[in-house]
Amino acid sequence: MVLSFTEMFLLVSAVVVLPIVARLLRRRGFRETEKFLIRFSPRQSSRHVNQDSVQRVARMVSIAAVKGPFKAKCLEQATTLWWMLGLIGIDSTIRLGVHKSAATLDAHAWVLYQDSIVMGQLTLLDDYTPMLDINRL
Repeated sequence: MVLSFTEMFLLVSAVVVLPIVARLLRRRGFRETEKFLIRFSPRQSSRHVNQDSVQRVARMVSIAAVKGPFKAKCLEQATTLWWMLGLIGIDSTIRLGVHKSAATLDAHAWVLYQDSIVMGQLTLLDDYTPMLDINRL
């Protein structure tokens, strides 16, 4: 697979940002990390957004999370994608959900763009009860 310059830039950015986001989440918690990242995002959203652009950023974050040196979990990936999309003026939503079975309580994070899942799709996602949506302020 040959990456374009833009894809390579996004991939390298994700490789750098994923461990930073993970550390922020561990040390500051989700809400403080969200506030911190919003400070470094533009306030205006882009009006001309191509769905392919959103998918390209999501794909590069996913590749960085799986193949890069830092193996990121779903919340770290979702937060990184949400922030990177915000940097280029694309509003997205992090959705946090839970699934309770007899023995376990599982949590999952995924990212929505215009009500479509762009990262974090699971085959059993319908089993997860959405608990919280996080949008850019």
